[in-house]
Amino acid sequence: MQLTKENILQLAPDAGTARRAREVAHFRRWHLLAGNGRAIWGEYGNPHDPFLVAADFENLAVYCTCPVRRKPCKHGIGILLTFLRHNGEFSVQEAPDWVQQWLDKRDRRFAKKKEEKPPRSAEAEAALAQQRKRNRERRMADMEAGLAILENWVLDLLRQGLASLEGREEAYFQELATRMVDAKLGTLARRIRQLPQLMPEDDWPSRLLQALGEIYLLVKAFQKLPALPDALQDDLLSLAGVNFKKEDILANAGVKDHWLVAGQFFAEEDSNLQSRRTWLIGEQTGKIAMLLDFAWGGNDYETGWRPGSILEGEVVFYPSAWPLRALVKSQNLCKDRPFHLPEGLADFKAMERKWAAAVGTLPWIWPLPLLLDGVTPVHDSGRFLLLDETGKAIRLACSSKNGWQLIAESTGNPIRIFGQWEGEAFRPLSVVSDGGINFLKEWEI
Repeated sequence: MQLTKENILQLAPDAGTARRAREVAHFRRWHLLAGNGRAIWGEYGNPHDPFLVAADFENLAVYCTCPVRRKPCKHGIGILLTFLRHNGEFSVQEAPDWVQQWLDKRDRRFAKKKEEKPPRSAEAEAALAQQRKRNRERRMADMEAGLAILENWVLDLLRQGLASLEGREEAYFQELATRMVDAKLGTLARRIRQLPQLMPEDDWPSRLLQALGEIYLLVKAFQKLPALPDALQDDLLSLAGVNFKKEDILANAGVKDHWLVAGQFFAEEDSNLQSRRTWLIGEQTGKIAMLLDFAWGGNDYETGWRPGSILEGEVVFYPSAWPLRALVKSQNLCKDRPFHLPEGLADFKAMERKWAAAVGTLPWIWPLPLLLDGVTPVHDSGRFLLLDETGKAIRLACSSKNGWQLIAESTGNPIRIFGQWEGEAFRPLSVVSDGGINFLKEWEI
């Protein structure tokens, strides 16, 4: 069903509820806004005892714990209107228990009704498929229109010069980001809202130019979407803001292995939106998988991954030209079991080759997880560096505390470090060995 203001307001039991729903339809009025491919949910009202609100997209319906008898209430209508206007403000999470229980109850009810109904005729199935096709075409048209606006904005900015951005208020970027949200380009909207964060940097022109180049490359690639390989098309759609349903991903066969929780990286994606990348290393396959989780408004992450733990399980990768993001399909925690790390990269030339291959395959890849063997951390002229066995050095992106922790771990000897290559520097996340793993505790540069 195509979500519009009109069909949302039609759910309201009366005009007064529809009017009041508009008053709550702003993301700043909610303590939490989240969702997955199936549903959205949020918390509204008293932060210590909020109303729990959810909406099911499969068979459009809403749920709310408020005491109002006439349902749907303003909160249920309001969260749908909020999603329509500000879908970029909804974090992607696993459904909490109360949402999942509500959805399961609805699924059981619809399954029972389905058993009672005769199967759809071929004509009805064809009409449904046609409706889905029209919805997809409509969304693609919206996205293409938004990308055209973004392309013109980038080109105009380059013609005027980056200096024209000095002194601009954040509202300038927010206006463009809002237009991207309206065009169903939520991920790009977040990137645009992050651009002002680059302005205080000493080298902001080069950093901003790099960010604009990545955005422009994505726009041009999207214009040639049908001609690209299927996996790269999936990457572009994901980068533009199209979310894959987790149930569709988990329906695929995964990679079975023993997995080490080898590192975690936390970042602020937007105001009140935090992300966590949890990295897993497969013992037999040597594959590295990223579990991406989000937390909204200071809430805890839905799933906890204990650093250094070993999981026996199946991991399913999202479709991608360079697969990294994944979901855990099944797992058993292994206790008191040794983990034998696969071989890492022997030197920085090998790292450069891998980075070149990754960027050549997926230009927007960031960050690239790496296991480095035989590297030695050093402190030189106020900077922390890594040396490989040939004496070549790369810069470390780490706090002073983490830098000295690495040096203490190595005691001047080569060690194995897992972390992220971010294009200009390597961010260490853990020191690993067959005997154990030591996580670094801080992530600030």
